Amino acid sequence: MHDWWHGTKSGYVNMGVISDGNTYGVPKDLIFSFPLSIEGGEWKILEGIDNSEDHIRARIDATTKELLEERMIALNF
Repeated sequence: MHDWWHGTKSGYVNMGVISDGNTYGVPKDLIFSFPLSIEGGEWKILEGIDNSEDHIRARIDATTKELLEERMIALNF
């Protein structure tokens, strides 16, 4: 809440926000923790953060898979 209110003066912060489907391979409408810059109460997903290392890409993919599975369980409940 601090960063949302005061902004990210330098660098970025990670927060769970809704995916637009165009960033880091995360499907549209999935709530996911992205690197954000915040100014004036408005957040923007930062693109271009290097996630090419195998272990980072694997973690993003595993988390995405898990969140999609959890969403399907919730929708079928």
